[in-house]
Amino acid sequence: MSYRFVYPTGEIATLTPDQHTAMNTVADRWRLGSPVEVVEVSPMFGGDGAIVVNVGSMWLAVEPDGYTHS
Repeated sequence: MSYRFVYPTGEIATLTPDQHTAMNTVADRWRLGSPVEVVEVSPMFGGDGAIVVNVGSMWLAVEPDGYTHS
């Protein structure tokens, strides 16, 4: 499934290709887009381009190189 990642303002999130691939994996694994294919992400404060996404019980950060961690 292809997702659209947006900031809380509704603006389309700017992701690196590696972040986009990692976010698609996260969204599939955690079923974040069900039933809609839009996933809200936020920039990580002091994260040098990292974004964060709430997956229900925790927040996951995705670095610009695609590395994903909680």
